[in-house]
Amino acid sequence: MEIITGYFEIYDLTMAIQFSLNTGPVEKVLKTLGVDYEPSSQLLEFRETLLKDEEWSTRMYITFMNELGVMAPILFPIRQKLQDGMQVTIEESLNVTEEGIELIRDRFIQVFADRRLKISHDELNRMISEEPQKVSKAIEAIGGVSPDTVWFVHQLLFFPKTAMDFLSSKTMKILNYYEGSGLRGLNTRLVKGYIESSSSQKIKDAFSNYLDYYDIVLDETKPVYITLQNSVPHTNSGLMTYPTFHLLIMGLEEVTEDFSGRIPQEVRLRSLLKVLSDETRFKILKRLSKEPALQKDLVEFTGLAKSTISYHMGLLFKSSLIDVDPFSSIICVRKETVRRAAADIRNLLNLRDMK
Repeated sequence: MEIITGYFEIYDLTMAIQFSLNTGPVEKVLKTLGVDYEPSSQLLEFRETLLKDEEWSTRMYITFMNELGVMAPILFPIRQKLQDGMQVTIEESLNVTEEGIELIRDRFIQVFADRRLKISHDELNRMISEEPQKVSKAIEAIGGVSPDTVWFVHQLLFFPKTAMDFLSSKTMKILNYYEGSGLRGLNTRLVKGYIESSSSQKIKDAFSNYLDYYDIVLDETKPVYITLQNSVPHTNSGLMTYPTFHLLIMGLEEVTEDFSGRIPQEVRLRSLLKVLSDETRFKILKRLSKEPALQKDLVEFTGLAKSTISYHMGLLFKSSLIDVDPFSSIICVRKETVRRAAADIRNLLNLRDMK
């Protein structure tokens, strides 16, 4: 399997935006997992500046960036062949040429057709040309996203230049906040410094430990891109699989601390049982074992606030008890994790031979 490590700066900005909009759930997840996390003063300043901007277009931008963060490889393409140690700035990721816009739109259509609408790429292109109202209804029916995200998807499919002009101009505006807060300088210094002073093998070893901890088996025919970020250094966005590659965004301290060594079986099991001991999370898991669901379905099922459900989802995801499809937002149980936990209990308690 080909593994390529580097620093694609757009993901640090994306993580900072996600933290700004979900500070409470993120901090609660880390605290429950035993991580003593103190946000940097630069991150807090960025969050304060970002949330003070009440302009409708800014609010729209950060909302769909938060919800479409998994689409960043498509919306912010890298224009050259990726190599180990590559560092790509946000400015380099903004591909706004006519050819680039068409490429972005075509890739988005492929993913949207396959993962959201369950139809072929060609069929969706035909519908856009011949049945635009049907496509618009399908976009509006997307579950788990806001009207702002629905608006952006609609623009990208029907008015791609408008969508990409909006994306580019607002990214540059938020980049000014990112830079002015000092967060960009902090992240760049720490991540680039680590990459330049360490071998890529250390990142790959951490990735191997990550796969072992979460009991993940990958399609080895696809390359894996691992990009570091420091905005929320203990938080990764989870392993995401795209049509032609895998992507993992790892916090810097996950590489240097959390997954720097193989995690013992007993530690992994204790962490899992701690997550399962909560009544709400166990109730959610039982609900998902019957059938996959959207987060809004779980809000209705439990009667809890969306932010509370986000917190529980974060813990279940970090424990690899659930999978969240990055394109359809459908949540389902990872049965492999449950089977492995049962096997771990039998092994640790020497119950393998008991009937």
